Amino acid sequence: MTMPTRVRRAEVSDLPFILRQEREYMETIEPHALLGWLTVLDQNLELWIDCLPHTFVCPDADGRPLGYVMGSLDGDKATLVSISVLAGLRRQGLGRLLLEAFEQDAGSSGARVVEIGVYQGNQAHLLYRAAGYEATGQDGEYVLFSKSLSAAAGGNRAVLR
Repeated sequence: MTMPTRVRRAEVSDLPFILRQEREYMETIEPHALLGWLTVLDQNLELWIDCLPHTFVCPDADGRPLGYVMGSLDGDKATLVSISVLAGLRRQGLGRLLLEAFEQDAGSSGARVVEIGVYQGNQAHLLYRAAGYEATGQDGEYVLFSKSLSAAAGGNRAVLR
């Protein structure tokens, strides 16, 4: 399979895919928190809808989503809320492509820094470290990461459509 080289802005019709990916994450990475997550699913849905303007999907040749990245912006700070790639396609560059798309969007929207919290047991911290994120602290079971976008200016290869 040829890996996609483009991402597109997410649409409301992508929310079922996001829900499936989020649930898969909760079941495999944070199963102890699944019940609580299900209890506030309506609040998560509201958050995902609010984040749609800064959510991107990487589709296959037939338009089916293979992964997504979701975030929010607040002034000069962007928060990466979630990023996910289908299990069988991880560690092949799609996560990096999605991350670059989010950074490009955040930077062009005025953000100067991207922040994210990563659950300690989540291997995604490898992606963030490789992309230049630095650990800045801890919040309970989450390691906090941050990256200045000024150092990343012009380096993004994601093609937004």
